[in-house]
Amino acid sequence: MEFKDFVQNASKEQLTALGTLGGWMQEKMPLYCTCASKCNQNCQLVRELNEAFMLAGQRLQSM
Repeated sequence: MEFKDFVQNASKEQLTALGTLGGWMQEKMPLYCTCASKCNQNCQLVRELNEAFMLAGQRLQSM
């Protein structure tokens, strides 16, 4: 939860950077996540990162 805590307290500049990174990761997902186990859906770390990126986007929209 440390990353999510960071996002909760991030500045607008940090949230913008996280939004850019999250968008880039979504764009590249078909290239880097090709395993049969669907790690992008089943991996706890990836799920938590995605939740943090969504939270960053929500915080940016509310600013």
